[in-house]
Amino acid sequence: MVRLNLKKAAYLQRKLSELVITKDMFNKPIKYIAGVDVAYRKKYAIGVAYILDYDKVEPLTYSVYIVESKVPYIPTYLAFREIWPMAGALLKLKIKPDITLVDSHGLIHPRGFGAATHLGVVLNLPTIGVAKSPLVGKVDKDGYIHVNNKRVGYKFSPKLYISIGHRVSLESAIEIVKHVLRNSIPEPTRLAHIKANEMKYKISME
Repeated sequence: MVRLNLKKAAYLQRKLSELVITKDMFNKPIKYIAGVDVAYRKKYAIGVAYILDYDKVEPLTYSVYIVESKVPYIPTYLAFREIWPMAGALLKLKIKPDITLVDSHGLIHPRGFGAATHLGVVLNLPTIGVAKSPLVGKVDKDGYIHVNNKRVGYKFSPKLYISIGHRVSLESAIEIVKHVLRNSIPEPTRLAHIKANEMKYKISME
């Protein structure tokens, strides 16, 4: 495992957060939406990107990218552990998504740069953070989440928190997630999560 220099990592997050775009800069109408997630087995990280037809919310194809995981899990520094498998899986997709849902936080982060935002900025992709539990911020009476006096996310339920990633406004993020929401989890990240965990036991790893 690599020992992450937290001081330098935090500095990088703060500097890169200056590049975040919080207005809509994605293809309209949306044709394809992706979900990305990462699973782990032994020393490997398995990144999966699943792409769906946006209108029908039907799966089309997926890609898998496996890399040796060298960074330990550290709260608020998740991107340094997961960006390589997530980016690798996205770049392998045969269809380029118009929007990508990331199973992590975006701007709901103490330094305004969660893994969903980190991935969006590095790849210059429109992203939305989709998480199962809160990290920071205050929820107002209407469900909006505020961090450092900025409205950056929305609480759909006690197990679904969405936030701006990159190149997507909060209003659009809410609308997009609502459109692909099935049961309690958005369909793109649900499929990516299932496939990533399936791949743990289908691939030989020594």
